Amino acid sequence: MQRTKLFFIILSLLIVSCSSPVKQPAIILEGLNAASVRPPVSELEMQKLDSAISIILKRYKFNGNVLVAFKGYPVFTSTQGFSDFGKKDSLDSNTAFQIASVSKGFTAMAVLMLFERGFLHIDDSVKSHIPEFPFENITIKQLLNHTSGMQNYMYFVDQHWDHNKPINNEDVLSLINEHDPNLNFRPGRRHYYCNTGYAILALLVERVSGQSFHRFLRQNIFDPLDMDNTFVWDSAVIDTITNIATGYTRRGWRYRRYDHNPLDEIVGDKSVYSTVHDLLKWDQALYTNRLLSDTLLQESFLPTVLRRGRTYNYGYGWRLKSEGGKKIIYHNGLWNGFTSSFTRYVDDSLTIILLNNTNSSVGSIAKQVYRKVEHELHMD
Repeated sequence: MQRTKLFFIILSLLIVSCSSPVKQPAIILEGLNAASVRPPVSELEMQKLDSAISIILKRYKFNGNVLVAFKGYPVFTSTQGFSDFGKKDSLDSNTAFQIASVSKGFTAMAVLMLFERGFLHIDDSVKSHIPEFPFENITIKQLLNHTSGMQNYMYFVDQHWDHNKPINNEDVLSLINEHDPNLNFRPGRRHYYCNTGYAILALLVERVSGQSFHRFLRQNIFDPLDMDNTFVWDSAVIDTITNIATGYTRRGWRYRRYDHNPLDEIVGDKSVYSTVHDLLKWDQALYTNRLLSDTLLQESFLPTVLRRGRTYNYGYGWRLKSEGGKKIIYHNGLWNGFTSSFTRYVDDSLTIILLNNTNSSVGSIAKQVYRKVEHELHMD
């Protein structure tokens, strides 16, 4: 294992040193293949979209940032409200939001990159890479698709951790071992959405790569995609970042601020911070093999197959559904005042991104926005 870590670190340094310094365009149309950035819709259509979507956001008293992209081009953007209601700090397009469970797509990508580079196999037992892991027969793949049967680690933190102390993913593993929880079901038998699996996957990335999770994502995903305003929670730098939203819950016209929670510091299941424009770069990269081979990328967008052919619409870090015969790849997030929605209507080359810091129902908003876009651009 030590030799593997050393080899991975040397390989990463060689990749960085040999990489081309040429910057990729911030917006590249038609799945990053077209050079032009000419809008794929008319000015009149954009005006209609602006009017229709603005009405939806006003109805929900939306506070946050929104981006709708068609063929890679932002046909609607909106920034409205405050990043901090106490200080009356206004949001801007580069304000970073905690994207909560939308982070899972990045965690899954990190694991699959290690798989493709030969450092693990997704059918490996977790214990073969993390010896202290208490369950012999849980595989990496079962963590990816939420079929491990593990209990939610947040219960153990709430009951057994001093909330005045910092916590990390190694501490989560120690809590699991200390309190010897039972599995909810035999691994692979059912699908049960559980944050624990993704917290363990982030720890797996650290153990296998020999790097911190935030550094791995920075070097292998964020930097290559020029996602300059995206980062993973890191106690060493979080207080130095000034343009970051604060989470609130809204009741009527009153807002209650969420203070720091030790659970913020556990990564993999959440705690990636990003902007709408950076997430568009992520979206466009997912149409290509810039990060991962097309074969493995497409596998991550397939439903989970359970016993006797039963399926569940969750891939590796992505929720899946179909409406009107159209494939939708998405994930929503909710954490301490932050709600996020990242929805890719891949058959329409349409992406809807909503980042909010006042507990808005972003899933419902995204659906209404899509119906308006579908109508105005004649996709129905």
